[in-house]
Amino acid sequence: MDIMDRIRYARDRALDAEQTERQRIAEADNEELQRAASVRLATRQAVREALDDILAEPSASAEPS
Repeated sequence: MDIMDRIRYARDRALDAEQTERQRIAEADNEELQRAASVRLATRQAVREALDDILAEPSASAEPS
């Protein structure tokens, strides 16, 4: 498994975790639990977006200038 495969795997896991946090937000029975899940969701989204950026880098740098 090369580094890009590992990054893709991590990105996919982050996406799964986002879905879990969305479910927690929907099922939260008080505002505190909902707020905590929202913070975790935002963090996981930021991580996934960073991994998406990394995965897009090789194809962007391969384009002619």
